[in-house]
Amino acid sequence: MPENQQQINPMIIPDFFNNIRNNYYVANKIIWLTGYIEWGLITEVLRRLNFYNDGTKDPITVYIASPGGECDAGWALIDMIEKIKKSGTPVYTICAGSCSSMAAVILSAGSKGYRYAFPSARIMIHQAGIDITGGKLDDIANTTKELQYWTDISAKYLSKVTGKSVSVVEKELCYDNYMSAAEAKKFGLIDKVDVYMA
Repeated sequence: MPENQQQINPMIIPDFFNNIRNNYYVANKIIWLTGYIEWGLITEVLRRLNFYNDGTKDPITVYIASPGGECDAGWALIDMIEKIKKSGTPVYTICAGSCSSMAAVILSAGSKGYRYAFPSARIMIHQAGIDITGGKLDDIANTTKELQYWTDISAKYLSKVTGKSVSVVEKELCYDNYMSAAEAKKFGLIDKVDVYMA
């Protein structure tokens, strides 16, 4: 190799494209929420939402692909989305792949008219649940009360965003209710089924 020719670090090219991608996401206010919903993931999403809500009123887009997860973390995100919408900034939500359980409720929290799903997406809603592997009788009773609390607020919220009565929503939550994108649109969880989200 000639003396004046420097060896190229093989990490430069991936870093270069990662920087381009990340800059694109920031410039267009795009967030990806993927994987199990827990506080580590949601804290990062909350930070990005707070950063993107800069007073310009430009829409924020949240792509969601998740099996669901922890109710308290999910509802913290929904509360933040509601706060941002009330400030006048639209929040677009898009289901890519599948949104189940808590993720489906987050999907439904987007701005009215801007809740999307890809044509092959699957969306599932159900009651709040937990894997109980042990515990005292009173502990199990308290856990049941807590699950009922999360199920109740989910039913009331889904009633608000879908326009269906609470009793109808509660009935639909009684089992793992899987929907196609078109069925989710008919139910009122999303507004549009499309590949192009403009």
